[in-house]
Amino acid sequence: MEFYQYIIIIAIIVLLLGFTVYVIYRTRDRKTKLPSTSAILTALDEDNIESVEFVRHKIVVKVKKASDANLQALKKTGAVGINVVGNKIKFYYEENNEKIYEALKKHEGSGGT
Repeated sequence: MEFYQYIIIIAIIVLLLGFTVYVIYRTRDRKTKLPSTSAILTALDEDNIESVEFVRHKIVVKVKKASDANLQALKKTGAVGINVVGNKIKFYYEENNEKIYEALKKHEGSGGT
């Protein structure tokens, strides 16, 4: 084998290794930042919350008075699909709904109820 053939083989190996590292880096699970639990609780008026549920990938918050919740502030936290049905406010986030629900569930009942 000639010297230039070794160089070509080494270059191909380096390119394959680089591509493999790139693919692994791009597909790894990246941690995304969760919205602030305190901002969500403030938007919903923490003292107004009766219970928090997780139904069909949505967070459902039962409140004493739906009109006391600031839906625009909730939307600013990244919530989408905000829906008010009676005294329940239903919403979800593009990612990490279950983690956000768990964080809200920890605060359930601690707001002076």
